[in-house]
Amino acid sequence: MVKMTVAGLRLGQKVTSTQGRDCGQNFLIVGLIDDYYVLVADGIKRSIKQPKKKSVKHLSISLWVDELIENKLSSGGQVTDEEVYSAIQRWGEKKEEGEISLG
Repeated sequence: MVKMTVAGLRLGQKVTSTQGRDCGQNFLIVGLIDDYYVLVADGIKRSIKQPKKKSVKHLSISLWVDELIENKLSSGGQVTDEEVYSAIQRWGEKKEEGEISLG
């Protein structure tokens, strides 16, 4: 069995929860805790000031990264909930390569 780790994940990367009561919810990674846990926020239910700790095995990882948010978080800058929310909304308007919508 292969264990998923945070290796290769980036701040500002879009993820979707696959387990828990927030299943199906889109988030951005706003912090890396250790090899198996990240902090995620969506700008509404989970603010940047109170992010949710999630195991990477309970997340579906997207290739999409918001570079503005990644740069701010990497340099220690402040990111607002509005920026996180609008980044998730922008992602919703784009399709990733090979992605299809069933709805």
